[in-house]
Amino acid sequence: MVLDLVSIVIPIYNSEKFLKKCLDSVITQTYQNIEIIAVDDGSTDSSPEILKKYSDSVIILSQKNSGLASALKLGIGKMNGYWFKWFSPDDVMYPHTIETLVSVAKKHSDTIVYSNWEIIDENGNKLRDFHESNYNKLSNFDYNVRLLDGQQINVNTTLIPSFLFDMCSIRELNDPVAIDYDFFLYSALLCGIKFYLISKSLVKYRIHSKQLSHKNILKTLDYISERKNYILKQLDFSTRKKYINELQQYQKTKSIKRKTMNFGMKLLTSTPSWASDRVLTFYLNHFRRGR
Repeated sequence: MVLDLVSIVIPIYNSEKFLKKCLDSVITQTYQNIEIIAVDDGSTDSSPEILKKYSDSVIILSQKNSGLASALKLGIGKMNGYWFKWFSPDDVMYPHTIETLVSVAKKHSDTIVYSNWEIIDENGNKLRDFHESNYNKLSNFDYNVRLLDGQQINVNTTLIPSFLFDMCSIRELNDPVAIDYDFFLYSALLCGIKFYLISKSLVKYRIHSKQLSHKNILKTLDYISERKNYILKQLDFSTRKKYINELQQYQKTKSIKRKTMNFGMKLLTSTPSWASDRVLTFYLNHFRRGR
């Protein structure tokens, strides 16, 4: 593990449309003490050819198509950094993203640092900023209750201390959409990791029709609920009961928003893809931030 080095792992599968912009944004970071590890998970498009053009700046790993978790684990196994950054080939960093994350992470030990983010469309046009709820002043327990209530963190904004992988690993799940949430829950509830929000946008997060399987969103939410229950069962009875009771009390205070959110998720499953992106953006900005 190299002090102050940031390992950026980019799992790639058929990402030709946005890959160049992603890699260019990572290579031109103002923070230069980075290693970039691109893991091609058996792409069948031109992604491998695009990667070859970056071989002087990027460590390129390849495997047969084995899924997101497998690609991440391959990259993590090869990294040397004190910090780990998971990044999507659809997304774009600001030039100062890593520098800002590191400067804050140095002030907070045993902490996953994350930030707000900007939502862009398929053509890179800004739709709006997304501001995460700021829970920095909450106790670890109260923060974890909110984490149990639903996904709080865009993994592409995070900077994660590498030592965490000695205690907690990326798990291969039936639904890859739940991988990051599962990791965050496990880290918080079973490894005692803390979280800290940087209240500025550090990533351009792209929403496009091929990115999400809109028809499976409710199925994903059900699966996430299963993972939450599984992790809770790993706690001792007293701690588990305390979390469940507090979570129930917390959810009672926001029942109207929860009903509206559930309606929005059902709406997403019945709208065409050109409309569902707009509905998803509306959901992200008006309901998710209120958890």
